[in-house]
Amino acid sequence: MTLSRISYLSGLACLLVLGNAAGDEPWSEGFTPPPGQYSWVQLDTGEWLKGDIIAIYDEKLAFDSDHFDNLVLDLDDIERIHGRGIFVVAAGQPDPVSGFFQLRGQQVFVESGGTTLEFHRDALVSLTPLAEQERDRWRGDVKVGLNVREGNTDIWEYSVGTTLQRRTPVSRWTFDYSGYKNETDGERVEDSHRLNLSADRFTGRRIYWRPFSAQYFKDELQNIKHQATVDTGLGYHLIDTPRTTWDLKAGVGGNYLESVSVEVGETTGEWSPVGTLGMDLEVEVTSWLDYELEIDLWFLEEDAGKYQHHIVTVLSSDLFGDLDLDISFEWNRTENPQAAEDSTIPQQDDYRLNVGLSYEF
Repeated sequence: MTLSRISYLSGLACLLVLGNAAGDEPWSEGFTPPPGQYSWVQLDTGEWLKGDIIAIYDEKLAFDSDHFDNLVLDLDDIERIHGRGIFVVAAGQPDPVSGFFQLRGQQVFVESGGTTLEFHRDALVSLTPLAEQERDRWRGDVKVGLNVREGNTDIWEYSVGTTLQRRTPVSRWTFDYSGYKNETDGERVEDSHRLNLSADRFTGRRIYWRPFSAQYFKDELQNIKHQATVDTGLGYHLIDTPRTTWDLKAGVGGNYLESVSVEVGETTGEWSPVGTLGMDLEVEVTSWLDYELEIDLWFLEEDAGKYQHHIVTVLSSDLFGDLDLDISFEWNRTENPQAAEDSTIPQQDDYRLNVGLSYEF
């Protein structure tokens, strides 16, 4: 065999080897995702991404790319998904299912307990990685603000707050508490407490049912000894991505207001039907700055206040680790405040600017 013949055969063998290797690369048409430590996503252009699936909701995929970091992709732009690990999948059935997940074209496959479930991708409501422990379903924060001054004027002021949330693919429980207290020269200037508890049930891609929501508020300096509201209603996801969540909510229920004191002939306790409207917005502006806006409205009978709102907006900046610096502004209003026994009427509006620290977990 001549030298030129040997060179030709060697070159042909190299091309065959390289050709076979190319068939195993993400940029080749015949690529099959290998098992391992990554999930794989193929776009409708044929390109593949590797990384970790954060969630699928509202017809979008939140994906932590190994190269591009966090991405939010429309499901319409995705041809295939090969998930790594166990996922919890809600697809319109009464209960979610858990198992290995794949999306191929218009079909979704979930392998669970030796059985493969198959359904059309239009039925897919949500998907999240299986929480290995109960604590994986929880998130929250604790907030503290403090202002102490002694001398010609003695001021002792503090604010505390906490938010806890437990979320699964089909439900969300939320608990909020905020409290403020101010004593100036030994006189109580402010002492208020607000507590919220709500339960949400996700029944579709955007609309969710709020079977139960309750709020308790106490501020004796506003002549409110106890105020409790319980309602039920619906919510709507305008946006739900890893960087932005924006919800609208509405409900109907009942309200009980007990005043510290009332004018002669008036009752201290008032029951009233209530209609509620609300909005919650959370935006990750940058990697170190977050913005929140919460608006709650109550429509009541005249003797129970007629109309109330609670508006809070917060800018939160990372300091280090999970510790943040928060700057918040709060606006509370009662359209028709209850007159006290001496006929004094509390101010309709209360404003508060607060600076404090918060710890996220």
